[in-house]
Parts: sequence; C-alpha cells; structure tokens
Amino acid sequence: MTPYMYDVVVIGGGNAGLSAAARCRKKGIDSVAVIEPQSVHTYRPLLSYVGGGQARLPSAQRGQAQVTPRGVTWLQDSAVSVDAASNTVTCASGMTVTYRDLIVGPGLVPDHDALPGIDAALATESVASNYLDEATRTWYLTRTVRDGGHAVFTVPRPPVSCTGTTVKPLFLAAAHWASIGRSVRTTLVVDREGIVGVPDLDVRLESALRELGVTVLRRTAVTALHPDRKAIQVTGPGGAETLDYDMLHLVPPYRGRAWVTESGLAGDAPHGLVDIDARTLQHRRYANIWAAGDGAAIDTDPSGGGLRKQVATLVDNLLAARRGDELGEYDGYTVAPIPVDAHRLIAAEFDRTGTITSSIPSFLDPLKPRRLAWAGDRYGLPFSYWHLLLKGHL
Repeated sequence: MTPYMYDVVVIGGGNAGLSAAARCRKKGIDSVAVIEPQSVHTYRPLLSYVGGGQARLPSAQRGQAQVTPRGVTWLQDSAVSVDAASNTVTCASGMTVTYRDLIVGPGLVPDHDALPGIDAALATESVASNYLDEATRTWYLTRTVRDGGHAVFTVPRPPVSCTGTTVKPLFLAAAHWASIGRSVRTTLVVDREGIVGVPDLDVRLESALRELGVTVLRRTAVTALHPDRKAIQVTGPGGAETLDYDMLHLVPPYRGRAWVTESGLAGDAPHGLVDIDARTLQHRRYANIWAAGDGAAIDTDPSGGGLRKQVATLVDNLLAARRGDELGEYDGYTVAPIPVDAHRLIAAEFDRTGTITSSIPSFLDPLKPRRLAWAGDRYGLPFSYWHLLLKGHL
C-alpha cells in the first residue's frame, strides 16, 4: 500500500490521543492523523456511574467521527508495529503511515498471562466489570444480588487506569444496598499495600470501608478464576484461599500492548509501558516519540484529570523540541474522584510523590467528601470532556 504521510501521527483515539491531536491543531500543526479502530468513543469515567445506576450507557458514548477534532484525519485502523528508525507505523490492514513526530496513547489491555480466563469469567452471569465494558451488568448485579449474599470487588497491582475508579463500584453499590435496606457481605481484594497509595487519602477510604463493614484483603492478588462454581482464588500474605461470590466486580491486572514491546518502545519499563521520561513525556531513546495516558510510564496514577496536564506538557514540549528550546516538566499531578456514598465524593488531587495538591482554597479540607464534588464528577466533567477537552481546550 502507498504510505500515508503526516506531520504528527497519534496512535489511539481515546482521551489522550484525541486531546493531544486537538492541542496540536490549536498550536498550528496542520497535518495530524489519529489511528483508532473503534467507531464508538466512550468517556470511561462515566461508566462508574452507569454501573452504579446513576447514568445510562448512551450518555457515555459518541461516534468516533463525531469527536475527532476538526482538521484531524481519522484512520480507522489498528497500529501493529512502529519502526522508529524509519518513522513509520504499520497498521493491521497493511497500511503504513509515516510521521515527523509520533504521539502514543494506546492505553492498556488485560494481562491474560497474569490472570488466565478473564474473558470466560466475564461471560458468566455473576461477573461484571466497568473496566471491561460491562457497566450495565454491574448495575444489574448490584440490583439483583440476594440479601445476605457476598459481593467481591478487586483492585489489581499497577498499572491500571485511575486506581480511585476501581473502588467506585463498591461505594456506589453499597449506597444502593443501604437505600433499599439490603444486607450484602462485601470483600475488597487489593493487590497493593494501600488502596490508592496516597497515605492521607487511604486513611479516609479505610475509615469509610470500616463504617460499611467491608472486609479488606491487602497485598492480595486474584490468582485464579473459577466462574463455573462462582469462586476466585486469591493469594496474599497468609497464602492462597478461595472466595465464593454471588457478585464479582473484576478489575483484572493490566499491561501495555504487545506491539509496544515488540517495536522496542517499552525499554525496561515494567508491564510493557512506553518508556518515556515521566517529566517531559518524551521517549527515552527516540526524541520524536512521545506518550501519555494509561499506557505510558508516567510514574504517577493515571487519570483523566491528570491527562489534561500531561497533554498540555507533551504538545508544548513537542513544539519546543522542534525549536531547540528547553522542555517543560509534568509534575505528576493526578486526581482520584471517589464517591463514598451516593452523592458525596472525595476529589483527591495529588502529585507523583503522593503529596496532596488541592485546587480548592487552602482553608478547606481537601479530602472531605462533598456533594458539589460529586456533581462536578457526575455532570460537570462529562460536559467539559465532550465540549472542551476533546477540542484541545486544556
């Protein structure tokens, strides 16, 4: 096939890719293309509210053509390899695309080697996952789990997209059960020391979980799935044990896409993440390759809120590198929006050191659950996403 040529090529048409493409256009780059196979674009943070019965799935989705920024070419295809030496991306169709600069935003994929049988488990009626496009089933199971039943929720080891989002399903489900007077025994399986990894935030979350009577298994991984008998095997400090469930919300372990490693873009970064300088977002080996989002080694907890600053830094640095100017730095800012009941939410903002960096006035408690924060996360941020972020207004 004849190669297509663009000034900037973006792999991945999610939040990172589209906002970066739009930012490039706003900064005066005329020739920009996005490689993305999906025809439907999903605002993934809203899926937690779909799973909690507070939103409907269509409100979280738009056609990919509809959200592709004006002036950006959408190539509906999948990247399968990058040849950094020749500045070329090869796609599943056989199409090749050349670039001057490449922005990589491929996201993550479930790590089937670390946890076999993910798809088979998800095909059963008692397993759901907002992370695996089954938020409507999460809400169905939340509504129908029996009184006295056992619900299990999981938080995997890094990397994962927004660790705070992994516990949203539990808190929203608990709020629903409380509202209808249903008693459901609940277990949270956490494959790390802390829930999010920010000490002050974890203290607040642990207190909320204790009030709900949730059993928390720390440093415990899901190591086997037995959906035929509604059970999982978990392995923690005390060894392996089996947990039966009536409802399982599974967030599996994740890794980067295979082609990232096969193309030599992962370097020594763990789990196949794009090997970038976490401060400049420039690839450590290839100066004209950049990355942001879940699939990049950004050295902080990924989130949509963090992407705003990542993308601004990335595009500004791409242009600075072309001019030969000094590159700016991304400080690792991110946010974990966690509702602790139906209509109150902790909007925890922090940097890569775990230091709270709140944008609210300093005299206010930055980790206090607030109704206004819930409204912003449920209604304000989706509006900003569709009408501002995807158009390059960061």
